[in-house]
Amino acid sequence: MIDATSEDLCERIAEKSNGVAICSFSMGKDSIAAYIQMKKYFDRIIPVFYYIVPGLAFQQRSLEYYQNEVFKDERIIQMPSPATYRQLAYFMYQHPAAIDHIAESDVYIPHYDEIFAAVKEDLNLDQDTYTGVGVRMNDSLNRRFSIKRYGAENTKRRQFYPVFDWNNDKLISEIRASGIKLPVDYQIWGRSFDGFHYKFLKPLKDHFPEDFERVKEMYPFVELELLRYGQAI
Repeated sequence: MIDATSEDLCERIAEKSNGVAICSFSMGKDSIAAYIQMKKYFDRIIPVFYYIVPGLAFQQRSLEYYQNEVFKDERIIQMPSPATYRQLAYFMYQHPAAIDHIAESDVYIPHYDEIFAAVKEDLNLDQDTYTGVGVRMNDSLNRRFSIKRYGAENTKRRQFYPVFDWNNDKLISEIRASGIKLPVDYQIWGRSFDGFHYKFLKPLKDHFPEDFERVKEMYPFVELELLRYGQAI
């Protein structure tokens, strides 16, 4: 079904889901906006945060803020991103001595839907419970075309896009009106931390050196990315 507005979509999904939904919460502005919109229609919203490296202190500080100030009645579930399994399975930045061990471990790379399914099982939620994802038509031409053609609900994956029709002005005004703060990521990267490209790693090393060392514990040769861009290590 193709809904005329995100309000129509959220109202319909909330009725279908008995007022319960998961929010894919990256701490990015679109995921914050998705929560703000969902809060108007759902009685219970379970936030799920995906990490690519567990326990990064700067992320934990932000999560603590959202837990105490936003999701007061619902624990933020932290789960490993499928990208984490994929990076390990492909030996990304791994020491040669670890490669045989990783290969023998036959790392399974889960799909996002499988991880959401595990969350639902852990919380005794119906597997038909929907997940709200902060996807907007303005993100790209492909997304605009897809949503225009197929709508903002994926019934097979039990996903929907609560703010699919929001433009940047509405997104900014709604977040400001809510009083919810953006994470420190936006001061450093202009978006949420999202990978091991130089543009993420160099500021991470400069601003959060202890977290950079934590990344190195999991990916020992990650400094090769800095060397690739001529950065002394």
